Amino acid sequence: MVSHLALFFDKIWKYFDDKLVLKDLSFEVNKGEIVSLLGPNGSGKTTALRIGVGLLKPSKGDVYVMGNSIVNNPKEAKKYIGYVPETPILYDNLTGFEYLELILDLWGLDIADKYDEIINLTRILDLEQSLEELTANYSAGMKRKLMIIGALIHDPLVLIFDEITSNLDPKAIVTVKKLLDGLKSLGRSILISTHILEIAEEISDKTIILRYGEVVWTGETRKFRKEAFGEKKLESIFFELTGGPEVNLLIEYLKKKSNNSEM
Repeated sequence: MVSHLALFFDKIWKYFDDKLVLKDLSFEVNKGEIVSLLGPNGSGKTTALRIGVGLLKPSKGDVYVMGNSIVNNPKEAKKYIGYVPETPILYDNLTGFEYLELILDLWGLDIADKYDEIINLTRILDLEQSLEELTANYSAGMKRKLMIIGALIHDPLVLIFDEITSNLDPKAIVTVKKLLDGLKSLGRSILISTHILEIAEEISDKTIILRYGEVVWTGETRKFRKEAFGEKKLESIFFELTGGPEVNLLIEYLKKKSNNSEM
């Protein structure tokens, strides 16, 4: 049923104690497709991604990676995944190069076979001059770039990025967008979360919007605004779909400001 999909979230529920974080979450990422997961803070995006890579277990449901269950067959499922968390997880006493060597060793790969690729990626992401420095001395942006390289060097078929632009400067953001677009053209499947709506609109084939752990809209990104909301900006649509009482409060506030300015 799911063997033709790169990634399939199948009716995921997640509770933390008595708190419901994800409710019956289902969506898919096809091979050679970029999908964006959008939602305000607390909507469940990071929890969904952590379940997708096997860092959290769902309370109910399952995720299939290249047809393999992340719950019942995690070892097989995880070998297809490259994951970049929002907050970098590095070893301060290792240099950038030693960190990448460690990652390759964990995947059972020889650093010599990947050396040229590492150098190319560090040049692309403007990190080559820092490879011999301890990661403890890296800026947040440098750590993020190193994590991206670490997620790519074992040639995963499925890439998962949490808050794709986190800690990256404008130049690096453009580079990462072009990199992902190129990987997509090579058949890689990519799931990202982002709070920058324009990023989703620029690079995604499909958009999924979460609110309080539930999907409130899903569909083709390029048809989203035109077919569902005419000429409204994506930002306005996002606010309407994900906002709670604050939407009406904001409207009321602006009305009052407008009335006061006319007096």
